[in-house]
Amino acid sequence: MSFFKGLVPASCLSVSRVMAALLVCLALSGGIMPSVLAQSSSEAGAPVLEPRALLEAARLDLRQVEASLQREGLDEKRLTDLKARLEPLSLAILELIAREQPKADDIKARIDQLGPAPDAAKGQIESADVARDRADQQKQFRDVDETLRLARALALRADQANQTVSERRRERFAREILERHSSIASPWLWADLGNAFPGDFTAFHNLARHWGETILTKLDWYEAVLLGLLGLIGFFAAPFARRWVATGSFMTGDELGSEEPTRLQKLLRALRMVVLNTLAPAIFLLVLHDLLAAFELLPGRLLAVMGTVLSGLAFLAFINGLTTALLAPHHQRWRLIGLSDRAAGAFWRNIRLVALIATLGRIIEQVYSAIVASLPLTQATKGVLAILVGLTLIRAIRQAFPANTGDVDHSDGQQHGHFSLRLAIWCAAILLLGAALMGYLPFAGFLVVQVVWLISLAMVGFGLLALIDEIIGSGLSAEGMFGRRVRGFTGLTATALDQTSVLLAGLGRVVLLIVMAMLALAPWGVDSSNFLGTMRGAFFGFQVGGVTISLAAIAFAIILFVAGYVITRAIQSWLSTRYLPKTQLDPGLRNSIQTIFGYIGIVIAAMLALSQLGLSLDKLTIVAGALSVGIGFGLQSIVNNFVSGLILLWERPIRVGDTIVVGDEQGKVKQINVRSTEIETFDRASLIIPNSEFISGRVKNWMHADRTGRIIVPVSVDYESDPEAVRQVLLDAALAHREVLSEPGPMVIFKTLGESGLDFELRCFVDVDAMGSARSELLFDIFRRLKEGGIAIPYPTRRLEITNLPPFVDPRGLESRNLPKAGESDRD
Repeated sequence: MSFFKGLVPASCLSVSRVMAALLVCLALSGGIMPSVLAQSSSEAGAPVLEPRALLEAARLDLRQVEASLQREGLDEKRLTDLKARLEPLSLAILELIAREQPKADDIKARIDQLGPAPDAAKGQIESADVARDRADQQKQFRDVDETLRLARALALRADQANQTVSERRRERFAREILERHSSIASPWLWADLGNAFPGDFTAFHNLARHWGETILTKLDWYEAVLLGLLGLIGFFAAPFARRWVATGSFMTGDELGSEEPTRLQKLLRALRMVVLNTLAPAIFLLVLHDLLAAFELLPGRLLAVMGTVLSGLAFLAFINGLTTALLAPHHQRWRLIGLSDRAAGAFWRNIRLVALIATLGRIIEQVYSAIVASLPLTQATKGVLAILVGLTLIRAIRQAFPANTGDVDHSDGQQHGHFSLRLAIWCAAILLLGAALMGYLPFAGFLVVQVVWLISLAMVGFGLLALIDEIIGSGLSAEGMFGRRVRGFTGLTATALDQTSVLLAGLGRVVLLIVMAMLALAPWGVDSSNFLGTMRGAFFGFQVGGVTISLAAIAFAIILFVAGYVITRAIQSWLSTRYLPKTQLDPGLRNSIQTIFGYIGIVIAAMLALSQLGLSLDKLTIVAGALSVGIGFGLQSIVNNFVSGLILLWERPIRVGDTIVVGDEQGKVKQINVRSTEIETFDRASLIIPNSEFISGRVKNWMHADRTGRIIVPVSVDYESDPEAVRQVLLDAALAHREVLSEPGPMVIFKTLGESGLDFELRCFVDVDAMGSARSELLFDIFRRLKEGGIAIPYPTRRLEITNLPPFVDPRGLESRNLPKAGESDRD
């Protein structure tokens, strides 16, 4: 079947292998999958040749390809065959280089270990075994090194031949596609068509008559009855199959009910409709093709025509399922694309019509090839098809977005999307009509194929992007169906998991967009007949300035690091919640073990990721030198804090839960991080202190040795009080308090004879966490006991003596040396 060989660009045939899971009908192409299977089976069963024998065979094959390229006038089929020969040749040479290079490195390492040969002139000798081993290793190294040099030279020649083939194909493509003929509106074209039409009609009549004679000759009456019954079964079963496709579901219940479906349900229904609408007709058409071939009802020239017809029908079924799944013209709730009912219905009808026109064009072209039709008929058909497709695109725009209505009810994003869509369709329609009217009929026929290809690609890409967003972006989020299980297993926070899901979804979108862009640009001069080789080069290694960059290696390194990070967090969560609480370790030591294990796990994950990228430790010397310069200029504090954090975790001068005093601040240690330590003050504020301050500065740790702390309660009593009685009152108050420790016991200090009374101090030890409350409660109790015992607490008194007063000055300005006596008035 050769329909897709024409509908999908000739340079994109291998693309169908990549998209086979989505475009199941591509498997019906008889010239694609069998060749792939034959190639893989031949490669699997081929014996492994010696390196020199393989290089010699590759050299002979390469000479034949280079000799073929010296000839002029190579057609597309011949160039494609040469390209197909060069691809496995280049891969075999590269695999040989990858296989032999480690051998050369190992032999070179052994030679370096043996060292240079001794200088006999200086009297240096060595054993015969060492000399024999060195000579043998040097011979092996020369052989492997020569093989590698020959292989690299052949790889370069293969790349040059590959580039030559690609340039020749691009030149031929541009020359043929831009060849100008008579315009579709030219009367001379139609005059030539009228002159050539009788001969073409006669050839078509002979082909149809030959087919009828073949059917009458090969088909018996019972075979005709059998084929008729199969046709009737297919005809009557088609409505039931369509109804099952439209209403069936992966989910339980009636999915076309009144409840609003989720986006995942919409995507599952769309996926089911695409698969079933494609798979069921494809299987039926494949069986029909095999029956026709088994009954020998197809003459040689009609085999390709029938294959194109059946493949075209399968393609139309695929387009119908794809447009119905995404646009849902009759069920707005299930629509995945944000379009109105009018626009969805218009695009649904006209996209299927464009696919029908293109399919008819491919079938007609195959028929022309079978009857060897004249050039005017072929060119006129291409022009008419281009006109029809262009007018259909304009019709779709006018029906979807009438001129008398606006998008006022739509958001800015929808208006921008509608504008871009209309602009793209208008450009395609103008190109089609202009190419047909200006006489570029091959280009017009090429555009018809590309319009169908890009429409199919855009719809498939939209569906895949929606699947990525829903499964990875939403499903892996904190509230997604996979995200909740990941959180329970790894202990990741909701924010971290949401960020991870967004990053993974973005990475998937980037990869998909790259693939879609390459597929879209493939027919326009980008060499994609070797699409798998191009994708292999893009994702598994390409050269940039002499450096090999592998997107696959980078992605795998990221996956390794993420997996190592997730495993580390999972083990940390298990340690903190399961294992460490069962031990007798204090919380500070538990935190240190958990944190140090996290550092070790992240370092191991980073080393595994770097090794996947090919960065061994000896290759990191330049990076280490750059880091040393950075440390010397501006990273001293960061490195200082990092090393201080490691010292804190190892020596544990402070631990999580300790009550410490740093400067004027006091609080509890909440967390020790790699750069800083978090302290919660008694004001419920978080204090972030760099780790270096704990190592180089002074820190008071109330809980470093034990949890006991001393409190001092000063008490002053009247001079008339008995000191022994006061001492007993203070001791009784201390011993009566529940937080005061009996060992070491409380003590009373007669401190001094103060200005206002006798000064005492009650000194006792309590738990650090109860120091503030215990001091307050002791003061309450001591005050009560002193009052009950009749022991007075003196008030502070001050005696003020004023001497050398100045003379009294009368307010009226009269000076008096003597102050008025009591009872006297100040008179004139």
